[in-house]
Amino acid sequence: MHDIANDMRDWIEKLKGHISYMSDVITAVKGQTVTLADNASMDFSVAELFKRVDILMKHEIKNALATLEIQNQVGESNLLTGNINSLVQIINNIISNSIEAYGKDYTDKKIDLIATRDNNNIVISIKDYGPGISEVAQKKLFREMITTKGKNGTGLGMLMSYSNIKAHFNGNLTYKTKLGKGTTFYITLPITN
Repeated sequence: MHDIANDMRDWIEKLKGHISYMSDVITAVKGQTVTLADNASMDFSVAELFKRVDILMKHEIKNALATLEIQNQVGESNLLTGNINSLVQIINNIISNSIEAYGKDYTDKKIDLIATRDNNNIVISIKDYGPGISEVAQKKLFREMITTKGKNGTGLGMLMSYSNIKAHFNGNLTYKTKLGKGTTFYITLPITN
């Protein structure tokens, strides 16, 4: 009986971490769904933004055998204003596109998520080291619905992300790409305070 009790204590300790993670996921998903129709703006930090992105992308990153390197070089006193859940969805969409771009030919699927300050703006960059964006796709990016995922994509993700950043955050979404070297998307947002 003592052995069984000790095993149970061990399992309880192991479960605590998993339950905590599940609680974080539920909280993040609840926040996403509760405010989907709500365009209420709030002030939030990059740390809070990146925490939600990390929680919601953890499973997809793990399944893709990818790594997400997060660097927040912005102080807690620098706040953004807008719908945090909307921004989480935009970043998650870009990260998902990066994972998708790697395809099966890449064994090292690294994605960098970095926040820096540039004058009165926070710049969030999402960088992959994949194949880059073709010239054909670049001509349509942000202007019309385009997908490189065939029947698995709608072509709405980047167009909606671009429109949302412009309209609801008074920011900008740009990119740099080089074939065979990768792509970096830059989300530039004004600092609230």
